[in-house]
Amino acid sequence: MDWPLIDLLELHHPKDTEKSSVRGVGGRLLNEIFNELCEDYIERNRISYKVLANEILEVNAASVQNWRGFNQNYNDGHPIPLWALKKLLELNELQYTDKHKEIINSISYLQCGRVSEKLRAQKFLTPELAKLCGAHAADGCLNGAKNKGPLSARWDLGDQEKENVLEARNWLENCFGFKPILMQKGKMAYTWSNKQIISRYLTRIFDFPIGSKCDIVKMPAIFKTNDKRVFGSADKQALQILQLEFSKEVINFDGHSTLSGNVVQAGFGSNSRPLLEDVKEVFQRHDVNFHIYKNKILTTSYSETKKLYSLGLFRGLKKGKFDKLILQHSRKAEKYP
Repeated sequence: MDWPLIDLLELHHPKDTEKSSVRGVGGRLLNEIFNELCEDYIERNRISYKVLANEILEVNAASVQNWRGFNQNYNDGHPIPLWALKKLLELNELQYTDKHKEIINSISYLQCGRVSEKLRAQKFLTPELAKLCGAHAADGCLNGAKNKGPLSARWDLGDQEKENVLEARNWLENCFGFKPILMQKGKMAYTWSNKQIISRYLTRIFDFPIGSKCDIVKMPAIFKTNDKRVFGSADKQALQILQLEFSKEVINFDGHSTLSGNVVQAGFGSNSRPLLEDVKEVFQRHDVNFHIYKNKILTTSYSETKKLYSLGLFRGLKKGKFDKLILQHSRKAEKYP
């Protein structure tokens, strides 16, 4: 399956300062591409590099020299702010062209600020990112640092099912090359990270807000239709897989199974009507019909719950309980056909 290519330049926030700007690291190749864009622009407009730096990019000339790859202290390539790459594409009228895609494919790592730790750049919209978004939609939170607005946030994720939190840490390692901190407080397992690249993906690519989201959270638009933050038209089958992985994790983290009136049921609750409707719609395409209530969706028959079960729902103790409920009902059906 070919997953959509994400436009990493969209990770830049309009309010970024020099200190907070996200930078792309792509070895000498990325510097060479930036240098080529600079050369093309100054030759066509007959200006100097000093004018390009001071008047157009509004930085000092030394910065542009560094980004062009002429700093001898960076033999493996100098980081370049994403906004500068985007600006040169705009100046040369090359946005959303093969040159734009070449830049994205050349970025191997991302760092927020001049000296922060580099993280692996996740360039493709993969099922693991969809799972991470589903977990965040259900039980995650972005807490903004005081007086820093959207430019600095801590990401937290907690759940009573520890297996869910452990799995989320694996997704982050596979996508970004690190495992966040793991904590246990009573019955709750937690993981968190203050690495700003993670919060940038969640806010700039997936549209999650800083702070409270319980009433407004929904499936990210990038999983639903063609979006300017991905290149080209996303394959319909790929989008449906991403939507299903997102929806499964919403239920894995925020859902439950139960026996009510001798009917095995499964579902989840949320104060966000859009999220309830998004998840219901996705599972409907997989022949699972949820009944939607004011603040929850539930299966209302064993046959519907069994379809949900076949999609591989839940982990750990939640899965054990769900397995037991389904198995007990199956045995009763065999005994009393």
